[in-house]
Amino acid sequence: MTNVLLTKKYKGREAGSILQNLADGEATALETIGVGQKLKEEQPAPKKAGKGADAE
Repeated sequence: MTNVLLTKKYKGREAGSILQNLADGEATALETIGVGQKLKEEQPAPKKAGKGADAE
């Protein structure tokens, strides 16, 4: 699922609105017709590989 930032008014939603959880095909279509821009999804922070508080 992809989030899209609207760059133009689209179907009653103002420019600057974010459409959330769209299918990838729909997000690409909105980008192709020029009314939106896909937003990058935040990646989870990498886990540190430690063996405890005193691991060095």
